[in-house]
Amino acid sequence: MPSESTSLQEDEPYFRSVERTSNLRANIFLFECMVVMSLYVFLLYGWRLEYSSQVNLLAAFGAIYMIRVNIMSRWLLPRELGMEEITVVILFISSIMGSYVILAKEISSVGLAVSSILYAFGSYLNTWSEMQRKFWKGDPGNKGRCYTLGLFSWSRNINYFGDSMLFAGWAVATGNWVNSWAPIVMSLAFYFFHIPDKEKYLAVRYAKDWPAYLTQTPYAFIPYIC
Repeated sequence: MPSESTSLQEDEPYFRSVERTSNLRANIFLFECMVVMSLYVFLLYGWRLEYSSQVNLLAAFGAIYMIRVNIMSRWLLPRELGMEEITVVILFISSIMGSYVILAKEISSVGLAVSSILYAFGSYLNTWSEMQRKFWKGDPGNKGRCYTLGLFSWSRNINYFGDSMLFAGWAVATGNWVNSWAPIVMSLAFYFFHIPDKEKYLAVRYAKDWPAYLTQTPYAFIPYIC
């Protein structure tokens, strides 16, 4: 079986398999996130909304997300960040955060509580699943094997589902149903584009483990649904 750093042949499926050689792209991504977060906070406190529990929660959601994705890009991911991640992805995230501020409306304390639960659970699914895989991959005996345990036994892409859930919770905190466009578009992109591309690659890279994993965990995205 190929190791994590082994490149596939040119005619084989490819999914972000370039091993990291420097932190240049991670540093660029960090700078972009700092700029986006600064503008987000400015819009929250200096332009759009009055100081309130809702504003504080929206700011916290933004800060937690930015910190988490940068920890992931530097520590949890051994691969190089793709060009689309420091260009298209950051622009998409910027548009979501801008929409969440500009279209925000007042919301009840119950709504804020619901949004917090969704956000927290989504963050848990994404972050803890990645950490479980990171720890498992750290064992030399698991090198070149596909991780199929923990939260990834619920869904083959439970981390993606977690992202969709946390952005759904974030959208609820804005008090405007129009902002549901963000988690919906994100989920559709995951299910119809990113997951098929990723799993085409994984089926080749982990040819020995993949058929059993499909049988063990038949859900590609949402546990027990699809």
